[in-house]
Amino acid sequence: MDRILSLANAVAYPGRPAIDMVLFVGCFRGEVVRLWLLTGAEQPVVRIDEHEFVAGAEVGQSEGALRWLDLGVTNSLAARFAQLRIEGMTIAEARASRLVITRDLDYRAKGPLEDVEQAIFGISRKNAGSTTLSPSRGRVGESTAFEATYTAGAHGLPGGARVRFAVPRAFSRPQTGDHEAPGYTQAQAWERDGTQAPVAIESAELSEDTHEQIDVICALSEGLQPGGRIVLSYRTEEMYIFPWKRDAVERPLWFAHLAPLAAAVAVDERRRWIELLPENSHSFETIAGPAERLHLILPGRVHEDEEVSLHGIFSDRFRNVPAARGIPSHMRLTIVDKAGERDLGTPRGRFGAAHRFVMPLGRVEKGLYRIRAWDADTGELMAQSNPMRVLAKGDKRPNVYWGEIHGHTEMSDGSGGFEEMFRWARDEGVQDFAAAADHACYFTDNEWGWMQDVVNDYNERGSFVTLLGYEWAGRQGHRCIYARGRKLQLFRGMCAGEDTLDVVYEHFHGDEDVVVGPHHTGANGRMEFHDPSIERFIEIYSMWGASDRLGSPKAPLFPGANPLPADAWLNAGAMVGFTGGGDCHEGKSGWTPDDPSGQGSSLHGFAHQLRYRCGLTAALMPELRRRYLIDALRERQTWATTGARILLEFEASGVAMGDEGEADEIEVRARVHGVQELWRLEIVRDGEVVWTEEAEGLDADLEWTDPTPVGERTWLYLHVIQRDGEEAWSSPVWLNGGEK
Repeated sequence: MDRILSLANAVAYPGRPAIDMVLFVGCFRGEVVRLWLLTGAEQPVVRIDEHEFVAGAEVGQSEGALRWLDLGVTNSLAARFAQLRIEGMTIAEARASRLVITRDLDYRAKGPLEDVEQAIFGISRKNAGSTTLSPSRGRVGESTAFEATYTAGAHGLPGGARVRFAVPRAFSRPQTGDHEAPGYTQAQAWERDGTQAPVAIESAELSEDTHEQIDVICALSEGLQPGGRIVLSYRTEEMYIFPWKRDAVERPLWFAHLAPLAAAVAVDERRRWIELLPENSHSFETIAGPAERLHLILPGRVHEDEEVSLHGIFSDRFRNVPAARGIPSHMRLTIVDKAGERDLGTPRGRFGAAHRFVMPLGRVEKGLYRIRAWDADTGELMAQSNPMRVLAKGDKRPNVYWGEIHGHTEMSDGSGGFEEMFRWARDEGVQDFAAAADHACYFTDNEWGWMQDVVNDYNERGSFVTLLGYEWAGRQGHRCIYARGRKLQLFRGMCAGEDTLDVVYEHFHGDEDVVVGPHHTGANGRMEFHDPSIERFIEIYSMWGASDRLGSPKAPLFPGANPLPADAWLNAGAMVGFTGGGDCHEGKSGWTPDDPSGQGSSLHGFAHQLRYRCGLTAALMPELRRRYLIDALRERQTWATTGARILLEFEASGVAMGDEGEADEIEVRARVHGVQELWRLEIVRDGEVVWTEEAEGLDADLEWTDPTPVGERTWLYLHVIQRDGEEAWSSPVWLNGGEK
């Protein structure tokens, strides 16, 4: 349909002549359209991708200093997403500017914006009506019965008009057949004088312009008089489990985070939908619950000459913070090692926020440690930390650092601030490293300049490491790309000239300062154009689920057309290590909400496919620095978990995890330290589970000799499962031998 796009979201960057923003133009692919620009800029130069549009004759004043400029006719809108760049326009001027894209080649834009809206859509936004929503606020995770009230504007709606209500696809699917079942939807209408007006739910189908919304369309056979109302009742059993306020009305991009039951109007059979003005629409907010859980976090593996601290975080049932309500006042901490359990006192005086404390432990002697929190009144165990291994000062083994490198924010199709994601990862997630991997097709050159500055500013050697990165998505799958340095060449993916992987890999081939890896391969894992010089890891677990093998208990619930799990990549010859990630779209790297009783079924994010908690990556590094993190990813010195900070060591025939060596037989040595009780240890060889051991307790040592000789090329890795369902995967070992 025709579009009137606000330029209020255009971005500038110091020293660059153009402001820019992203346009979704996929609905106009190959069509001939006319462009009009409403602006107060004197002589703007407009470019969409590589095509320049020169303003023709000025049509006339609109309002004040604003005037309509004819940018001409074009059929060059060929990509799904395009970069709009404008020179000669300030950010202040952009806020009042509008770009019109219309298929009506003879249309002449003139007069106020309201008149143009009337001409294109048959009604202006000012007269399109208003909505309210009850409730406008709800507790995370709670089923909700909504009642949206649409009120017609000053001109009413004609017979045959339709009102569209947006239901998040992640919620219960709307249905009209069973009023006892989830998703039941009902519409009623009344005129202003209280007489009933005929209204019918015409359809409830996946939206044509966003694959994250179900559009419930209500038809008004006799229209609606000014002040008349439609009341739409809808009940969902599925609700977001993270705090989020949604108030968007417009759909400039497919992932617009609309308020539940946000409305739009179409007045005739052309179905040219016009959204309401933001001030005439509603919002909905989910809020965190009271504190119910305590999380204790220690470093992974350190040396005894390093100072360490315990971090404690209180959260609600779904791991949302802050949640100050319900924090107990009587709590004591103990530290557990091979010598027994000793008292640490209380964290009083250590709270940096109402829900979060940091307790310095100083230098700790060589050993394995865990910390427990007890309710001093009841004697009940409140929480147990992850294991911390302290090595002797001269031990050559590297430290183990924890982090997550695949988060999305509002800079692409997620939510939450870009810079806030790094603060969250550092302070709330207690991560040693983090990276955003926003979809590159959704941000501009100016935004990328600013984003790189933010990432570099948060990077602090020895304290908290950040990586420059983004996610490329195109015709050959998805890849996350990261750099060692302070700049990274941007390839957008779903844009003309950058939507094939060979173009990307031709540029980065052989660059040892770059590392690339695919994600959610169990859902969609194309292996086209695998380049071993840069493609060095695979995200074996994310919020999609586990991608180790087809049929995994945590396999993605919504596989695509090309599932190719990690085991298949390895069998095809790829030498890749494993990472655990998120693909979190909430701007909360590594510390996403989770539902302890609903893993694999609860709605974790706005995208309906994401049903698991965020994973984590353990990286072996001599020191916490960006350069060493890239080395760990490139050299396969990582392992993946489903979020629990499980420590492990793994080698086969003397070859360490991530390495390649020669051997005649396979002798496996492994050590595992769980966060909770261990249940099973598995050795996976060439895609098959060849050895399983039931485990007891928190710690396990493993020694096993494979009776089958080493093949010409054999790979194997360790898979760990705790009794609470948390898992870990070591990166593989590759052995070369001869057939016996």
